[in-house]
Amino acid sequence: MGNSGGSLTTHFTGELHQLMREAGFTGIEDTQALAEGWQVTDFADAGRRTLTNLVRQTGAPAIMVSFFDSDVGFIEARTPDDDSWEGLLNREMAKSYVIPLEHFPIEPAVAGALAWSTAAGLTPDEKAIRQTLTGSALFAEELSAALMAALGLPCAT
Repeated sequence: MGNSGGSLTTHFTGELHQLMREAGFTGIEDTQALAEGWQVTDFADAGRRTLTNLVRQTGAPAIMVSFFDSDVGFIEARTPDDDSWEGLLNREMAKSYVIPLEHFPIEPAVAGALAWSTAAGLTPDEKAIRQTLTGSALFAEELSAALMAALGLPCAT
């Protein structure tokens, strides 16, 4: 049992690895380019203000999902205007880890996801976001991929 890393997606076209290190990310892996200037990078660990630091450095919206044993995903998203939201993936599994679900209410997460997506210039699908935030899967990474699609993020190029 333990953290199994995470994934960062941002709308930043520059070189990201050094900025991620400066922001506090560790174990940074290769970056995958997505369409329309988005990119995704997996990482081993991130601190409490890591995403905030990165968004301030890049001036670009970003979302990260930190995975706990591939069972649960903790979502954090932020825009350069300091709009942010948090959420949880795989709520049923989170219950088995005794993660307090009341700290991750659905309605504010859905509203935050919609606002973040729109601010990032994307076209979100509210129904799909809600399904992802309330759904369950064998691996939280599956829900994370579904969430990114629901937020309107482009596919890999």
